[in-house]
Amino acid sequence: MGKEKSQNSSVSLKKQIIYIVVFIALIAITMYVIVSRNDDLTLAGFIKYAMGMDIPWLIAGIGCVFLFILFEGLSIRYIVGKLGYKCGFYNSYVYSAADIYFSALTPSATGGQPASAYYMVKDKIPMSVTTITLVLNIMQYTLSIVVIAGMCFAMRPEYFFEFDKWSRFLIILGIVFQLGFALLFACVIFFPNIIKKIGVFFVNILAKIHLVKNREKKLSDLDKMIEDYRRCAQILKDTPIIIMVSFIFNVLQRVSIICVTYCVYRASGQTVSSFFDIIIMQGYVLIGSNSLPVPGAVGIADYLFLDGFKSLMADPVHAELMSRGLSFYICIIGCGAITLIHHAINVVRENKTVKEGS
Repeated sequence: MGKEKSQNSSVSLKKQIIYIVVFIALIAITMYVIVSRNDDLTLAGFIKYAMGMDIPWLIAGIGCVFLFILFEGLSIRYIVGKLGYKCGFYNSYVYSAADIYFSALTPSATGGQPASAYYMVKDKIPMSVTTITLVLNIMQYTLSIVVIAGMCFAMRPEYFFEFDKWSRFLIILGIVFQLGFALLFACVIFFPNIIKKIGVFFVNILAKIHLVKNREKKLSDLDKMIEDYRRCAQILKDTPIIIMVSFIFNVLQRVSIICVTYCVYRASGQTVSSFFDIIIMQGYVLIGSNSLPVPGAVGIADYLFLDGFKSLMADPVHAELMSRGLSFYICIIGCGAITLIHHAINVVRENKTVKEGS
């Protein structure tokens, strides 16, 4: 039953194609805007910029992308282990890659967790354990962004005013959304009955105006969700160290992808701005990137980067293309390849088992 539920929750092929088309369109529009607004930006110029980069620092940037995927996998592996089930390093890396890949393609990152859940259940991890693991992990993801936002404002508040009004609005919106999500998670865990009453109220209203067709199913899904969060609350009370360790892994994951920008900065031969200057400015970009439900924050992250780093980098346009290319596009391609290969291996194994059984 749980396995079937997980399979039904995974992103369908038709939706994947639609998401990829929309994703590519957003990239094309973003690149067009960047090129059209920068007369000096040419393909030959970017190639020259890339060829002149310091290789060790470039490799370090790629290593940070690897760590970005790894730390989420380690968080998932740790939580699953604490819940009494084995999870290998390879498998946890696949769960992380699937989450990152589908999160980037789908609005509000809605496809990431169902994709991870699909492969976790395939590996014989019970659906209840899978759900609790992913809920706990997304909580720590949200909290880590809130903490990074606090650190940015505490250490370099003046950098916030380096951004224009639109960028500042996105950064504030990102903080509001993440704080809202964090409070929502806390309320659902510690005050489930109140959240249930609110949920039932809205489902009933939406059903009356015919925006919800299957009222009973929605209420049943709400009951299941509340029960999952009840179990999470009990786990947190019994073993609070889970929160601490998974939070550390999530913070390290955020920091590792932020560090890609510093590696690109150093690879380009620049040394004027300090490590903390670059990291904190990229932290602001990260916060603002989580403000709107755009797949992969395409366009938003690019705009914020170009706006924020104009005062810290000699060539922010080329740096943005290289940094974003590593931290996002190469990362997504790599995660997609890992997910595809793992899926192909599973299909081959299943076909082999069927043949042997017959």
